[in-house]
Amino acid sequence: MTLHRREEHAAQHRGHASISKQRVEALEDRLAVLESMLRQKTRTSTPPQLALGAQGSSPTPPFRQISGRFALWKREECTKVLTRTALSPLTAEASELHMVEESLDNVCAELPFLCIPWFREQIRRPDAVHVPDAWWQGLTYATIASAAHFRTLNSCFRDLAVYAWAFFRNAYAVLPELLLRGDSLGAAQAVMAMAMFVRQSTDTRTTSLLLSIAIRMQHSAGLHVKTTSETILPPAEVENRSRLLWAAFILDMDISVNSGLPPVHADQGVTLDLPGLQDGGQQDMVFRLRAELAGIQRRIGSQLFNLSQADLLVLESELGAWSLRVPLEIRPNLHDQQESSSNHQAADVSVAMLHLVYYNSLAMVCWASLRHAKMQMLESPQATDSDIHGLTSRPTSIARAAARAAISSLLRFPTESFADLWKALCYPVSASIVLLAVVCKEPTHPEARGDLSLLARFVEFLDKMVRDEGCDLQRMRDGISTFEKVATHAVRAALGSDMPVNPALWPLSMASGQTGNAIAKLLTCTSYHPMYLTQSFMGNTPNRDTDNAKQLAAILGLSWGKNGYGPFAPDSLMPATHGFAFGSGSPE
Repeated sequence: MTLHRREEHAAQHRGHASISKQRVEALEDRLAVLESMLRQKTRTSTPPQLALGAQGSSPTPPFRQISGRFALWKREECTKVLTRTALSPLTAEASELHMVEESLDNVCAELPFLCIPWFREQIRRPDAVHVPDAWWQGLTYATIASAAHFRTLNSCFRDLAVYAWAFFRNAYAVLPELLLRGDSLGAAQAVMAMAMFVRQSTDTRTTSLLLSIAIRMQHSAGLHVKTTSETILPPAEVENRSRLLWAAFILDMDISVNSGLPPVHADQGVTLDLPGLQDGGQQDMVFRLRAELAGIQRRIGSQLFNLSQADLLVLESELGAWSLRVPLEIRPNLHDQQESSSNHQAADVSVAMLHLVYYNSLAMVCWASLRHAKMQMLESPQATDSDIHGLTSRPTSIARAAARAAISSLLRFPTESFADLWKALCYPVSASIVLLAVVCKEPTHPEARGDLSLLARFVEFLDKMVRDEGCDLQRMRDGISTFEKVATHAVRAALGSDMPVNPALWPLSMASGQTGNAIAKLLTCTSYHPMYLTQSFMGNTPNRDTDNAKQLAAILGLSWGKNGYGPFAPDSLMPATHGFAFGSGSPE
C-alpha cells in the first residue's frame, strides 16, 4: 500500500513538472518576442521583415508571435472608430461662404452640377460654417477652393493659389469618410466638386480618379435609377440629381475622348431624361446640348479605333445633325475665322466650350477616317495618287477646318480666370498639332499660308496672356512658337525655287536635324490623334500616344516636363507646387 502511494505521488509530481515546463516554455517564447520587438527601431524606412519558418521558405510568422505582439496593445486601441483629420488650418468662415455665393455662377458656368438656388440657400443659413457632416464639409471646402481661383487676378495666381489648395486639402481630408458613407446625393456632390477643382490643374490623373469615385457613388446611392410614381422627391433634390448625373456624364465623356481612357459609364450611359429647361435660360439649353453631344462622344471615345469607315461616316453625320439643332445665334461654324474674331468675346464659357468640344469631336472622327484610308493604302499597293487623294482629301479638309475653328474660338474665349482658361487650352493646342501635321504633309496646299497665320495668332494670344496677364504659359507659348516656325520653314522650303522636290531633303533649322517630312509621318501615320499628344504635353496621364509625344518633343527640341508631366505643364498648376502631395518614404 505504501509503495502504491509513492508511485501515485511520483506520477503527480511528473505531471506538475510537465505543466510547469510548458508554462516556462510559453513564457520564454513570449519574452523572446518582446525582446525582438524592443530591439527594433520605433520607425524604419522599410517595412520590417517577417520571421521565416523552419524551412526558410514560408514568410508567415508563427501564430504565437502574432498573438504575442497583439497583446502589447489593448484591443480597444486597435478597434477604435476612425476620426477625421484636418489637413489644413484654414477653416470656412462667413467671408468664404460669401465669396462662394458671389462666384457660384462662374464655378458652375460650364457644367452646372449643382442647383444654384438650392446651394445659395444652404450657405446662407446661420449655421452653415458649423455643419459637421462630411458631405457638407467636402462640398463647401471644394467649392471655396474653386471660387478662390475666380477671385484671383492672373498676375497674382501663383502666390494666391496656395490659399485655394489649402481649402481643398480640408475637402480632400473627408474623402475616406465619404468613401465609407458614400450612399447619398451629398457625398457624390462633394466628390464631384473635388473633381471639378482638380480639373483646373495639370493633374489629369487625379481628376479622372475623383470623377470615377463620384460616378460610382451615384450608382451605389441609386441616383441613376428613375424614381417610381409612388416616390415623391422634393423638386430641389430632383434637379440636383439630374444636374449631377449629367455633369458627371459629360465630364466622363470628355476625359474618355481626350485621353483615351475607357469611360466609367456603361454602354447605355445615363438612363435619366436629359436635363430640362428649368428657367428657359441659355445656360440650361447649352447644358442640354452638351449632354446630347456627350452621347455622341461616348461612341467616339470607346469605339473610335474599332469602327469601320461606314460607322465613322455615321458619326460624322450625327455630329452634323446635332449642330443643326443648335440655335443659330450660338451654332458652331467651321468657317467662322474672321480676322476680327479676336476683338470680341463669345457669349459665355458654356457656349465657348460647347464649340470647342464639337470641333474636337469632328476632328477626332476625321482623323480616324484618315487612319482608315492609310491602312487601305498599305493593303493596296496598286493604289494610284488619285485614289489616295480621293480617300484623304475630304477628311483632311474637315479636320483642317475644325482645327482652324478651334483656334479662332479660343482667341475670343470669354473668361478672365487663368485656371478656367487652362481647361480650354487643350483644344487649340490639339488644333495646332493638326495644322502642323497637314502643313508639313502638304506645304504647297493653297490653305497652308492661312494655317500659318492662325498659328501665329495663337502664339500672339499666349504671349499676351504671359506678358499682360502674368499667366504661367511660357512653356506652351514657346512650344506653339516652335510649331509655327517649323511649319513656316516647311512652306518656305516647298515654295523656294532652289529647294529639292523631295520633302525629305528640305533643310529645316532645327537642332535635331529632322525634317518636316519626318514630323508629318509621325503625326499622320504613327500617332493616333493630336489630342492624345496634347494630353501628354499638358497632363500626367499616360495614353497610347505618350511615346509619340516624347518623340515629337525630341524632334522639336522641347525638353520633357518633370514629375511625370509634359513639357507644356506650368508649375503654378501642379498640385505639388502648393504642397498637395505626400512626401517620400514612410509617414512621420
